[in-house]
Amino acid sequence: MISRQAIADDNIIAVFYPRAKEPYNSIYQAIISGGKSKAAEHNIQFKEYLLDKNVDNEEIIKELDEQKIHKVIVLGRSGWKLAKQLSAIKLPSKEGIASVKKYQVVSGALPIYPNGVSGISLITDPFYLFDYLKKVAPSVTQIHAAYSEKNEWLIEIAKLAAIEKGFKLNLQKVSNTKEAIAFYQELFESEVTENDSIWLPLDRVSSHDKITLPLILEKSWAKEMVVFSSKPSHAKRGALFSTYPDNFSLGEHLFSMVQELKNQPEQKKFATLKSTLLAVNLRTAAHLGLKYSAQQQQEFKLTFPE
Repeated sequence: MISRQAIADDNIIAVFYPRAKEPYNSIYQAIISGGKSKAAEHNIQFKEYLLDKNVDNEEIIKELDEQKIHKVIVLGRSGWKLAKQLSAIKLPSKEGIASVKKYQVVSGALPIYPNGVSGISLITDPFYLFDYLKKVAPSVTQIHAAYSEKNEWLIEIAKLAAIEKGFKLNLQKVSNTKEAIAFYQELFESEVTENDSIWLPLDRVSSHDKITLPLILEKSWAKEMVVFSSKPSHAKRGALFSTYPDNFSLGEHLFSMVQELKNQPEQKKFATLKSTLLAVNLRTAAHLGLKYSAQQQQEFKLTFPE
């Protein structure tokens, strides 16, 4: 029989988020609102905690134990250490029963990589990214991209996405920005057509904002070649489109993930971002000869120039 205390323990989720200025505070609040919305459907209470710069994780652990809270959502970079520490804490083992994790912790609002902590990354799932590509630039059949070792996990997902969506991939692993530039220079010197496109993953090595990006935007404009990006700001700078998080939906998904971990405490759940919105640069689209109906444009959450 499940005790009343166990039921009570299961009815609270703690969410920790950094003290932040706008627009970041509004982003955190939107994520929390999404989580609260799902929690209300299940009669689960959300307890909010602000993370200050000099936060004492041991005090937080003490507070969680006093409140008998075991499900935790952590947002932002300042909570990353807290997420790692909580994820490592285990309940005392009993005779014949292996010890299990004391807390079910998920991390969000950060472009995290698979690293042992459960969470949802701000890195857009390539399945969704390539689906947008089919809608926004239907003539494209091939995707070119440079990537660094840190993004090998994402490229494996992209390969599966490309097969499903019917794209050819031309991928180049690079170890530095110089190699990335060489890859793109060679690409622009080849016979690229309207069927070719460039994908810029979130990658400081291959998609450097101050070095690689200006070159790619300049050359692609001259070649009338589609460029799309995983980084929200790139559409504003001239890429045909980019994606950014639907923060309310992200909060809903974080809630669902922490609930799943309650039933499978030893699982490590990691997901790319599937709660996405689309930003399109209409000036770039016009230059490429792409036209969108009023109905299509209603699906664009942001358009540039503003």
